[in-house]
Formats: sequence, structure tokens, C-alpha cells
Amino acid sequence: MQLFSPFCPSCRENLARNGDSFTCSRCGRVYPLKNGAVDFLTSLPLSDAQQIVQATFDAVAASYDNAIVRLVESLSCPWGTYTGKLESFMANSSGKVILDVGCGTAFPVGSFVPQTSIYLGMDISLEMLGHARALLGENLNAALWNIDAERVPLPDNCIDLCLALMTFNVFPNPHRAATEIHRVLKKDGVVFGTVFIQPPRDETFQERPIAPDLVREILSVFDPALWELSFETQGGILFFHVQKNVKI
Repeated sequence: MQLFSPFCPSCRENLARNGDSFTCSRCGRVYPLKNGAVDFLTSLPLSDAQQIVQATFDAVAASYDNAIVRLVESLSCPWGTYTGKLESFMANSSGKVILDVGCGTAFPVGSFVPQTSIYLGMDISLEMLGHARALLGENLNAALWNIDAERVPLPDNCIDLCLALMTFNVFPNPHRAATEIHRVLKKDGVVFGTVFIQPPRDETFQERPIAPDLVREILSVFDPALWELSFETQGGILFFHVQKNVKI
């Protein structure tokens, strides 16, 4: 697994690689590599709400893949339909820089990432990222970062495709996460994401359903004069897609 060099999420300076760690030349913070992921959270604090999310997903990491399939199908969305829409979106990702915000175990995304692309997976749970490393293997140009979604360790306008799968249901502050996605996305970039809009039967993840109107409000950071937002619903799952407004 190769590394795509991140920025310091605290001061957005380039990081220098020093063996098994990255060091910021401005603030001096050191971010070590742990199990194939850059651990930013040893040096950066989390809010109480973020710590709860972290602990929850650390605890369910080993069973997450099966649990997410059950969650999707319990909301009357066949798993084949869910993954089919994701695969269709990823069909044009060859040679692209892909950011997966709240990537978890990289399931099922990892199966659809072309070897010609750069995959950047970030998650608040180091345990989840350990499973992502095993799924992605050594054949992809992939980097994994243990960091929250409110501090994406990347410069502005550098991402071609952004994924946000079932993540806005979890983020304590989804508006700040959306602002960060907007910041790092290229002007012709694309966002694909999912949320569940009905209460799930399985409360393993302690997630909350989100109404479609709230999704629109969260994504209002993307100026409708410049960006086109589209929705599609399958059972209790809402698929959303953000792309450059072709009418411009």
C-alpha cells in the first residue's frame, strides 16, 4: 500500500515523512503510522460526541461488513441495488483521486476502486481502518488516515470524486463535514453518498435517520448556481449526487 502525502489538519502545511511518522514543519506535531494508517488523533483532540462515535465503531469493526448489509436490506433496499449504484458511480473513476469520508472498513467500496486511481480513506476509528487495510491489500495506490471528517488533511481543490456512504447519519457536525468536502473537491469534482431516512431495525451503530430536507440543507454549501444536487430513494435509503452544474 503506497502513501499519498497528507497535509497537517491543524495548520494545513505539508508533512515531512520521517520513517514511520509524519511531522509538520509549522506546528511540530508528529503523526505516527499505526497498522498502515496515519494516526492524526494521537496529537489532535476529539469532542465528547466524536469520542462516542469513535468508541462505537472501534467496538463493531470486526462485524461491520455484515451489519451494514443487514442495515441496508432491513430498510427495503436490496444489497445488490445499493452496490450497483455505487459500482455505476465508480465506473468513471479510473485515474482519479478518490476521497472516502468515513470510509470505515472500505467495504464495499474497495471492490470497485481501479488500480489506476488514488484512494484516500479517512475514518475516526483506527480499528475500522485496520480492516480497510486488509481489504485493500497492496495492489492499490491507497492511503488511510485516522482523522475526523471536520479536519480533512488535504489542500483545497484536489479531489476528483468524494464518497460519503452512510456518514452524515453519524457525524456529530455534518455541516462542517460538508464544508470540508466542498473545500477539497475540484471545481469539476463529483460527490456520491447515501443516508438512511427511516429508523433502522438494527441500532448497532447508534445512528440517526436524516430527513431529505436536512440532507439538502447540509449540502447547501454547494451553491446551486454552480452545483447540481440530485436525489434517488430506494426504500429507506437516500442516494445523493453532487456534480458541476452543466448549464453553466
